[in-house]
Amino acid sequence: MHVELDAKVKRWLQLKGEHVSVKTIQVNACCAPPIQDFITHLGKPKDLHNYDEIKVDNLSIFVEKHLSLNEKITLKLTGMGIFKTITAKF
Repeated sequence: MHVELDAKVKRWLQLKGEHVSVKTIQVNACCAPPIQDFITHLGKPKDLHNYDEIKVDNLSIFVEKHLSLNEKITLKLTGMGIFKTITAKF
C-alpha cells in the first residue's frame, strides 16, 4: 500500500510527535442505508494486531488490515488553528 501525504501533513504530525491511525466507521440509521466512512486519530491503536504499520519517512501510519488491501491512501490536513485534523481518502 502506498501512503500519499503532503508536506503540511508531515510537518503537522512531526509537531504533534504522534502516530496516526486510520479505520472505518459504520453508521446505521433506521430509515436510510448504512454509511461507511474513514476516521483518523492521533496515536497508536489499542488493538495493534488488527492494524498494519506503514512507515513514511519517520512517521508511523497504522491502517486497519482490511483497508491495507487498497492500493493507495491519501492523507490531507483540514481545518483551521486548533481544529486541524487529518482526513483519509482511498
